[in-house]
Amino acid sequence: MKYLLIALLCASFPAAAESFVLEPGHTFPSFEIRHQGVSVMRGKFKRSQGRVVLDPVGNGSRIEVIVDAGSGDTGHDGLNQKLLGGNFFNTVQFPEIRFVATDVVFKDGKPVLANGNLTLLGVTRPLALEIREYGCTRQFLTLRPLCGADVHASIKRSDFGMNYGIPLIGDEVKLAIEVEGLRE
Repeated sequence: MKYLLIALLCASFPAAAESFVLEPGHTFPSFEIRHQGVSVMRGKFKRSQGRVVLDPVGNGSRIEVIVDAGSGDTGHDGLNQKLLGGNFFNTVQFPEIRFVATDVVFKDGKPVLANGNLTLLGVTRPLALEIREYGCTRQFLTLRPLCGADVHASIKRSDFGMNYGIPLIGDEVKLAIEVEGLRE
């Protein structure tokens, strides 16, 4: 019985298309940006949702992620108010940040790149997300298939009309997203 459980936990999943719902308690889009050229300011968004369809042998892959822009948090209340206000994320007018991809590149059966579009402040631009450390297991309580990854990209905030404070506040924003999804 012990070995059967270990085999179930370590089993790889079939290469056919599979759908996953992002696990909100284990998915955190985060960002970092240079501040006045002397430090790096970091923050994250605490609420996001999404669905991922991975099809390593066909063309059916799709990723859609919606981030609640108002859930942005730097760990400092005063800075959060500025960040969520009109000069930056303008969350009153633009409450969501959205990424949609229909082109996912696979290597050895694992996703390594997602090409899609990011919509921020009502502006949509192409974005390629690098997928690192992709792996799957089974959620230890329910034994449902669970996959996760570290996802990375960089954007220029000025490409989305977020120009306030440049160059004292950097234009390049590095994105790092820890993501987990449960198979539907």
